[in-house]
Amino acid sequence: MKKYSVLPGFVFLLLWSCPAWAVQGHGVAEGPVVHLMAHLLLGVALLLFLYVLHTKPPDTGYSWRSLKLSLLFFLLWDLDHLFVHWFAGQMYPDIRDSGARLVDDYFTGPRTLLSGFYYLGRFDHLLCVPALWFFTTALRDFCEAIATRRQGSSGQGG
Repeated sequence: MKKYSVLPGFVFLLLWSCPAWAVQGHGVAEGPVVHLMAHLLLGVALLLFLYVLHTKPPDTGYSWRSLKLSLLFFLLWDLDHLFVHWFAGQMYPDIRDSGARLVDDYFTGPRTLLSGFYYLGRFDHLLCVPALWFFTTALRDFCEAIATRRQGSSGQGG
């Protein structure tokens, strides 16, 4: 009986909720500043983690190399996002002043070098997907190493 009492609440939440868009604005002034600060903080943290793993590596196995590669790709992804935000900030006044118009879902306006860099920078999934692949590979190998270590220690005790 209790498991069915949650169902009306769940249906109410589904009907009451509003759409969540993939791209949302950050507010007036403090939103973009905090967002860029978060990108900078993430970049510094990734650089520090890479530095520590490079200068004092805990091990030289495949899993640690995969983790370092994932951190490198995440750092490149973060730098790409910083530049895309900067390009967007430089581009929007150009688009607004150029007479560009929104046709269906596309902006039609002048094609400049800046808009080309912005377009290429938006392919951030080419950096994020390998980062996630190397990260999951490292985690899988860490889990396998722990399982092997546990089997070895339980086999010796018995």
